[in-house]
Amino acid sequence: MKRSILTFSTLLFAAVIAAGPAYGQESSTSIGGYGELHYNEPEGHTKGVLDFHRFVLYVNHQFNDWVSFTSELEVEHTFVGPEENSGELSLEQAYIELRPSDAIGVRAGILLVPVSLINEYHEPPTFHGVERPNYHRNLIPTTWREAGAGIFGSPVHNLNYQLYVMSSLAAEGLSGSSGLRGARQKGILSSTADMALTGRVEYLPILGLSIGGSFFTGATTGGNASLGDGTVTLLSGDVQYGIGNLALRGEAATISISDADKINAAYDKGVADNLNGWYLEAAYNILPHIAQSSAQQLFLFGRYEKYNTQADVTGFSPNDAYDRTEITAGITYKPVPDVAFKIDYQLFDDARDADPKGQFNAGIGYAFF
Repeated sequence: MKRSILTFSTLLFAAVIAAGPAYGQESSTSIGGYGELHYNEPEGHTKGVLDFHRFVLYVNHQFNDWVSFTSELEVEHTFVGPEENSGELSLEQAYIELRPSDAIGVRAGILLVPVSLINEYHEPPTFHGVERPNYHRNLIPTTWREAGAGIFGSPVHNLNYQLYVMSSLAAEGLSGSSGLRGARQKGILSSTADMALTGRVEYLPILGLSIGGSFFTGATTGGNASLGDGTVTLLSGDVQYGIGNLALRGEAATISISDADKINAAYDKGVADNLNGWYLEAAYNILPHIAQSSAQQLFLFGRYEKYNTQADVTGFSPNDAYDRTEITAGITYKPVPDVAFKIDYQLFDDARDADPKGQFNAGIGYAFF
């Protein structure tokens, strides 16, 4: 399979390069970025904590009208050092893009896996809530990037697609508590023993409505026969709809891991045969009812998340703590579209019949391009 994927990719590259227009247009470089400061106060704590969670810089270069470079460099928690609570410096994107036409283009480098709504578009003004939904942490391991290459484009009006070959996940990082998160290779000396195929299609049938579907599939065992097949297959769907001052979105995903029992025999991390989850969110901009002429926005929002990282298991009893339900409600104020002030309250519950735990959050976020 790996040889077929690589051959297919090579032929696609050749076709796109052959279709490339002649060199033209002067080159240009642009800088952008985003960042977010968070305050989190779990219920029962007299004081919370402040954390500048992310500081990100984009450096992009347009070589001509069809060849470009995109990069994203992120510092988490302001400081990277030997201390236990220090942050992380990471390269989240770095790829060359060739786009000879709207219908087809090529990307190669460190790419964001094109699954779900937030993994590709994770700037703080693009989502409600101080923290990203935990669905996008424990089920979809945002931010998820891998080394790879593939094609993308818009062959017809209102239809977009992406299809990439990437390094796959690593079986030793799979777990019952956080699913795929620890298995990401992140482009760090990524093994090519297993390669994955991933893609996304997005359709915009009418103004305000977007319907998307994504997949990721790849073996994870690195050729270790004792781990069995170890193929991870993720399928997800999402819908966004906006009309007037109302914005709605929803997502659902299911993930299967073949021979999870053999992976557990080797690493004993409670890896499930199946993980699944979903969430629904509604937001309403109330500011037009207060100041009709204002271009600012003031959203009231609510989100309900339900996900289980041990939905189906073999050889052991699932941990009820991993069957999770979360409710978030709050306010997002945008003085301009790319700056957001956020306040929310979260309730965390699971299937252990214990009392839900609450947390108050406040934060600011920005993005510029």
